[in-house]
Amino acid sequence: MRIALVSDSHLATIAPDCNANWQAVREFVTRCGVDLTVHLGDIALDAPTDVSQLYAARTVCDAWPSALRFVPGNHDVGDNPPAPDVPAKHPVERRLLEQYRMIYGPDFWAADVDGWLIIGLNAQLFGSGSDYEAAQWRWLEQRIDDAGVRPAILMQHKPLFQNTRDDALPHIRYVPLEPRRRLLAMLARLNLRIVFSGHAHQYLDRTFDGIRHIWIPSTSFFIPDNEQERVGEKVTGLGLLEIDGDSYRIDLVCPEGVVRHSLVEQPFHRILK
Repeated sequence: MRIALVSDSHLATIAPDCNANWQAVREFVTRCGVDLTVHLGDIALDAPTDVSQLYAARTVCDAWPSALRFVPGNHDVGDNPPAPDVPAKHPVERRLLEQYRMIYGPDFWAADVDGWLIIGLNAQLFGSGSDYEAAQWRWLEQRIDDAGVRPAILMQHKPLFQNTRDDALPHIRYVPLEPRRRLLAMLARLNLRIVFSGHAHQYLDRTFDGIRHIWIPSTSFFIPDNEQERVGEKVTGLGLLEIDGDSYRIDLVCPEGVVRHSLVEQPFHRILK
């Protein structure tokens, strides 16, 4: 089973460089005979400021050469608060979330893939205090109860943390501390092997307590060091996951045609600041 992991495509009619990179990704997925593509969020350039981008981005994904699943990012449905006393710049919007579901399907889901359990979560709900968050927690509890000993993979937009599971400093890049603790306690009941995330526009591969935490880079652009702290590798590309029985292999791929654009050179730079 071959799975492509893509993230942060930031598709929009006003983002031709992002769209061109996405076309190069499509060509790579076609050449490689990928069975499933999972988009880890920020599909659209910035739907909270222009909801029509949700529709335009989905159109660009039509007739994809493999099966295709999505989880939302902050530029698709809005963001969660970094901490209880730190509000989100663009909070998760019911209107956007409902439109996302109509266009892209469920914002959290599970799939059985060659004996593995893949769980896709909406990381933008964590700490929001919404009915949607409560529903996701209930759903996840049931999926974990039913998982058995199957190897499992978690996929979501935001990384769980930067350095340790107890990182307490509020940060828009990571899952907030209290929901992170709750999530990690639940995930401890799974045979969890890998956590995939996007959001950071950087590639990073680390192992904590026997679980690999892999950040998938953006397909669209990197963010220069004077605009964003460097934690991993600032490349543009995607991940390619091969599952074979109980084993797997993950590779970082920077396909031909996927240009390493800088955010600050894009005409929409200030929209995303």
